[in-house]
Amino acid sequence: SARRTRRYTKADWQQIKDELEGVTTAFVAAKRAGLPPHSPEAMDAAEQARVQIHERFYDLTHDVHRALGDMYVADPRFTRTYEDVEEGLAQYVRDAIHANADRHAE
Repeated sequence: SARRTRRYTKADWQQIKDELEGVTTAFVAAKRAGLPPHSPEAMDAAEQARVQIHERFYDLTHDVHRALGDMYVADPRFTRTYEDVEEGLAQYVRDAIHANADRHAE
């Protein structure tokens, strides 16, 4: 991760921030639409989140992403990040990540 990010410019960091906001918006939209975490829209947001981390920071398999999703609900610091956006979002994101990992395991 440090090796990849060492050369990032201010513009790169802004693009990464924009990408992250886009992923969060996709999760919120799916949740607010009443779609379950295993819906294609929620799983696609989870895959978008995984790919963003994979391409920008470190290699991220679906299984490791599943563990990261667990951390989103187990660690209050991560939970708060999502809950500040939308109540119940941390669990929704975690469940969508798990559903997406299952989808890619088949």
